[in-house]
Parts: sequence; C-alpha cells; structure tokens
Amino acid sequence: MYIGTSRITSKGQLTIPNGIRKARGMGSGMQVILIDTDAGVLVKKASDLKELFSPFEEISKKEKLTRSRLAEEVMAEKNKTTRLFSKQ
Repeated sequence: MYIGTSRITSKGQLTIPNGIRKARGMGSGMQVILIDTDAGVLVKKASDLKELFSPFEEISKKEKLTRSRLAEEVMAEKNKTTRLFSKQ
C-alpha cells in the first residue's frame, strides 16, 4: 500500500502521486472514474469498470434493453417490492 499527499489546484485538478500511479498502472492521459463513497473518494481506471460491466452491455444489446425500458423495469420492480412490504 502506498500513501501520498496531493493538493487540489484552483482549477480543481488533483495529481495522483507517482508511486500510486505506478503501482496501479495509471499513465498520462488515462481516463479515471471518481466514485464518492462514505469512506472518501475512490479513483478507478475507467477500463476496470468497462471490463466489469461488459457482460451487462452484451446482455442489454441482446435483449434490446434501452435506458427508458430499464427505468421502467426498475420502477415496476420497486412498486412490486413496495406493495409486498406494505402488506406485512
């Protein structure tokens, strides 16, 4: 594990310390994703998340799942769960 410090610039930029970049295989120009968590901000390589979600992307293409259809499915499931728990 590597611990380093950095400052946020007036433009909101942050430099990831060299030791962390090397340990994590992060290079210049690499796209990263910042995730706000209860414990702090998590920095992940965008390629890690693309790899994680690629099976879902394949399924969504096969099922012709659009964002609007996905939102409808989520709301339907939420409503079903709400009804189920309100009966208890």
